[in-house]
Amino acid sequence: MKILTSPSVLACDFLHLEDEIRRADAAGSDWLHCDVMDGMFVPNMSFGFDTIRAINTVSDLPLDVHMMTCVPQNYLDALKAAGADIVTIHNDIGLSEEELHEVLKNIHARGMKAAMSLKPKFPAETVFPFMDELDMVLIMTVEPGFGGQKFMPDMLDKIANVRRKANELGKDMDIQVDGGINAANAALAAAYGANVFVVGTASFRAPDMKVALDDVKKAAEEAYGKNL
Repeated sequence: MKILTSPSVLACDFLHLEDEIRRADAAGSDWLHCDVMDGMFVPNMSFGFDTIRAINTVSDLPLDVHMMTCVPQNYLDALKAAGADIVTIHNDIGLSEEELHEVLKNIHARGMKAAMSLKPKFPAETVFPFMDELDMVLIMTVEPGFGGQKFMPDMLDKIANVRRKANELGKDMDIQVDGGINAANAALAAAYGANVFVVGTASFRAPDMKVALDDVKKAAEEAYGKNL
């Protein structure tokens, strides 16, 4: 699997957003992770589509948009217009399984990749009914809503279970981890099957962003799949 880094814009200096995005680009980022929070699904608010659109004007990196919102299905056209490449929804937004399938189909219909995120309390099996329609599964390694939290190592078995299911289905899909990621725990998560790493504090707030991202990628590449 190709190892990818997706620095979290939430951790950047918003007073100098353009400079920060250009810095992430120059540091060798593969994607940019954009957390959209509505203050209801999670107890925090972040930024919206105008910010994503602005980011898209200064970077050609794929925009990896994590919708921590109650009704992401209402904003798919806005996401497409803003330049989102990947849209991640949660499975616990109050929709039926049939309705969630429809949202994923509608994401694809707009030419974007579809992903589903699992909060820490949700087991791997809750994403299995959607695997055929998913390009990626995001496994939260902290409770979503705030940056700067510590990585939860008890999520490692969940990562492995999703990877094994993907392999069983013959799907070469991405498994992303988000929450407290650094080089040391990226190696742990990679060993259990993760290949996309959302790096927040450890990237934008590192003394040297390129070195930090290179360290994460190297550690993950060396460890990938060892515990599967």
